[in-house]
Amino acid sequence: MRQLDAVPKHDSDKSNDAIIYGNFVQRLGFSSGGFAQDIRIVNVETNEILSFRVKPTFKSAKENTFCFYIKPGTYKILNYWWTQSKWYGGKIFTEYIFKGVESSKVADELKKGQVQQADLEQYSFTIADNAVYYLGTWHFDKELVSFSNEKEELDKAMQAEYPNINTKQAKVEIPE
Repeated sequence: MRQLDAVPKHDSDKSNDAIIYGNFVQRLGFSSGGFAQDIRIVNVETNEILSFRVKPTFKSAKENTFCFYIKPGTYKILNYWWTQSKWYGGKIFTEYIFKGVESSKVADELKKGQVQQADLEQYSFTIADNAVYYLGTWHFDKELVSFSNEKEELDKAMQAEYPNINTKQAKVEIPE
């Protein structure tokens, strides 16, 4: 597994890579305890597993912006990795993400053989070239995840932090 490289705040020049950005709404707010949260994806052509941080360490905001370099390809969302703060430290969760299925229920159903992974559909997105892609707002605050297009609002905030990224020209590629 390889971690995607974050786009530096005032730079955006990395040849042969596209840029993906979006907003992530986490499951936990303040009770995340400052632990990081990641999304893991797989490139369907190369089978390379990648991860990217959707909630930085030591931040408790319910929503966080993400912005990373990525190679062109088709990607499927594998899982959501997060830690819940406990009095003794933290409890780690890895939730597999499938369309129309609550993440906690699918794990039990897969273990019991009530459902086969081949029968479940993963969310995917395609990066076709070395351009800028808006991936939407990722609503992971509930076990039944969803994605929405709030590009106009996010682009305003992105311009202050990432002045070298042309968000107005970004291609919209909401996972489906």
